[in-house]
Amino acid sequence: MKVGHGLRIGAVGCGYVGLVTGACLAHLGHQAVCLDRDERRIGALTEGRMPFYEPGLEELVGRSVREEGLSFSGSDGLARLVREADAVFIAVDTPEGDDGSADLSSVAEVARRIGRALAEPDAQPRERPLIVVNKSTVPVGSGDYVSMLIRDGMEEGAFSESEEEKGEEAAPKFLVASNPEFLREGSAIYDSLFPDRIVVGADSREALDTLRVLYEPVIEQSFPTELDPRPKVAVPFVTTDLASAEMIKYASNAFLATKISFINEVASLCELVGADVSEVAYGIGLDGRIGSRFLSAGIGWGGSCFPKDVSALRSIAREYDYEPALLDATVAVNERQRKRVIAKLQRELHTLKGKRIALLGLSFKPNTDDLREAPSLAIARCLDSLGARVVGYDPVAGKAAARQLPPLKVVFDPYEALRGAHAAVIVTEWEEIRGLDLNRASALMEEPKVFVDGRNALDPKAALEAGLSYRGFGRG
Repeated sequence: MKVGHGLRIGAVGCGYVGLVTGACLAHLGHQAVCLDRDERRIGALTEGRMPFYEPGLEELVGRSVREEGLSFSGSDGLARLVREADAVFIAVDTPEGDDGSADLSSVAEVARRIGRALAEPDAQPRERPLIVVNKSTVPVGSGDYVSMLIRDGMEEGAFSESEEEKGEEAAPKFLVASNPEFLREGSAIYDSLFPDRIVVGADSREALDTLRVLYEPVIEQSFPTELDPRPKVAVPFVTTDLASAEMIKYASNAFLATKISFINEVASLCELVGADVSEVAYGIGLDGRIGSRFLSAGIGWGGSCFPKDVSALRSIAREYDYEPALLDATVAVNERQRKRVIAKLQRELHTLKGKRIALLGLSFKPNTDDLREAPSLAIARCLDSLGARVVGYDPVAGKAAARQLPPLKVVFDPYEALRGAHAAVIVTEWEEIRGLDLNRASALMEEPKVFVDGRNALDPKAALEAGLSYRGFGRG
């Protein structure tokens, strides 16, 4: 998949998006530099230690470094990168602010610094404009915002154009593009190299063409479709304007979150009428207009993207005095799912005071150590406030969860978590949890041996035969 000659690119921010982007572009044959203001993180990466868990990333980073396609630098390397790179990706965090909007302070800082670097008096003139790419998830209009801040930075850097440079034919020193990411934690490398689509928004043909060259090894590969192994399809390269590219990112995540909340609403109705939501989801998922993905009922969604992006889209709507009723309902249903776990436990145990309850899985989804907006933490806090003794297990996120929530006792074996527990909740469907020996689990637990399956991951019949009091979501 490698290209014969690559571009020189930089990724500012060695978090999840920036590091994966840099490593994958280096794998494709480009020269990539990942920068971060956290010198300890840069030092760890230089030594081959990853700042977070993502399957395959450590190996990919190590190989790219050995092949001299990937390197790391502190934030003091930005000026040099701006002078030498073809494209610089802004991949810093945009956390949720107090009002639900995206906090763009880190993006703004990087944009101004890029502008100042472009304006350095001793900088060699660029043959082509620098392509500045918004990779961070940013609100609609952020492309223009970044352009404004880069120009502000250039003014701060005492840049002044000659009279000839001010003419209409003067070449721009930079161009801004939007290239939103659609990475799933736990499969980020696959999603980068075999994406459903690549979306690029820009007002400049030169920016669009540069990014097409950058992604050419990904675009030009062909692979069988899911429905028929014979036809071959290329990865769609979607080009549009800045605002539309930014909206595509938000709308994608908001739709998926809404789809999950929808099936959870249906699950609640299934419990009332005696239907099985698993069968319902299978039946409606066969409709090509609906599809089967993201129709798994349970505790609901969390993580770094869905909560933040849905909140930001709701905030954008409020800026225009528009009430996003569907998005509001999506969030309300999701919040209710956590409370339904507590309600199911109370119904079976009556009081939670003095009860030992095991939480199986703590990260917000399998194959990641990410605890951002993880349902486990909200459930654990509630159980602790109600007097329960909460014990948690997770293959990779246990220590981090214990640091975030000291009352949570963390163990490193699922059966140790179940030992003496009056109830257990499956929060994250890790393979280690899906494959539990239910007879052994039952033997370790105390009556009434309640098993709340928050992901509908187990076979209810097998759980009942093992002597567990099984309670799923929407399973009749």
